Amino acid sequence: MAQLFAIVWLNLKNVPQRLGSSFVIVIAITGVVAVLLSVMALAAGFRNAIDKSASAERAIVLSRGSEVEAGSNVPRATATVVTDAPGIRRNADGRAIASAETLIIAPVARKSDGLDAYVTLRGVGPQGLELRPEIRIIAGRAFSPAVHEVIVGKAAAARFAGLDVGNRILLRGGEWTVVGIFESGGSSHESTLLADAETVLTAYRGTAFNSVTVQLSTPADFDAFKTSLTTNPAVEVDVYREPEYVARASKPLNRMLDLLAYSIGGIMGLGALFGALNAMYSAVSSRGTEIATLRALGFGSATIVSSVLIEALLLALLGAAVGVAIACAGFNGRAINMIGSTNSPSQLVYQLSVTFESIALGVGLAVLLGLVGGLLPALRAARVPIATGLRPR
Repeated sequence: MAQLFAIVWLNLKNVPQRLGSSFVIVIAITGVVAVLLSVMALAAGFRNAIDKSASAERAIVLSRGSEVEAGSNVPRATATVVTDAPGIRRNADGRAIASAETLIIAPVARKSDGLDAYVTLRGVGPQGLELRPEIRIIAGRAFSPAVHEVIVGKAAAARFAGLDVGNRILLRGGEWTVVGIFESGGSSHESTLLADAETVLTAYRGTAFNSVTVQLSTPADFDAFKTSLTTNPAVEVDVYREPEYVARASKPLNRMLDLLAYSIGGIMGLGALFGALNAMYSAVSSRGTEIATLRALGFGSATIVSSVLIEALLLALLGAAVGVAIACAGFNGRAINMIGSTNSPSQLVYQLSVTFESIALGVGLAVLLGLVGGLLPALRAARVPIATGLRPR
């Protein structure tokens, strides 16, 4: 240990003399970690926004065989049967806390560049806001039924033009007035517009809803609720717990984002590995006489190998620290908008999230690259005969 400490200390003191090769290793690792964390922040932020949209106390009903709300068609008669099913919580007035809803894609413009974009206009029933207590009006007021009024999620209001309280937006049926801004704890609902479902159906000449979402009395009542509908020959529906539906609907995009993160990280990691190998080989070769002298003085080969590995590991950790700092400063909490579904052009606005898990993965990858990048040059240095290493160059 005394020998190892002495050599490591000597190596660190001589780093300024090998600044070029050390800089290559640090920059390579920094790039890998920063890019990996930034792409993983994209996936983590998406999952966070989607997961916050679901509650175990809610269930969603779609027409049979439909994969997503946008492709579902629930007739009015079916919606009535759903709201009369057992297991639904009722409010103080004795009304079922349920909302027959319709989805429309509404055109908007991005504030940043004025380019066209699309958001989801969700028509909700009279109990739609009561159904989702996480939705809270932070400016203006709630929309009124039978009137062309909408409320806007704060993420959409911040990202797209013309969505402030008092603005009028041109939708089907004429101009609609923005009467309120709402937040919902960072969920995907903050990227949408909300309005009265019947008014939306009338304006867009719809005859059926896309879905019915209900508040269960307790999560345990889901099975009774589902059984009563799926065994009823008068309706043809599929019933899901809301978290189950959200996970299922977002799975394709989640998979794509994960694939993007790991493929980019893998490619950059491979490049960084070759860069580290090249830099360490160069550094070790330039220190051939120094290493041979140490071995002639009695320092063991294992000590030499360990010292080179420790140097590579420390440089990799330095690169990882810089990469994490860049990712956190440049991406964590930054709002972006992207297509929120593989089935719709509607934009989802959410915040990127650099998580502890992604940081741990990035640092772990940096350590692996440092160890692998330093191992082969270290073994090569330890195997060079002392006489060869001391020969004048």
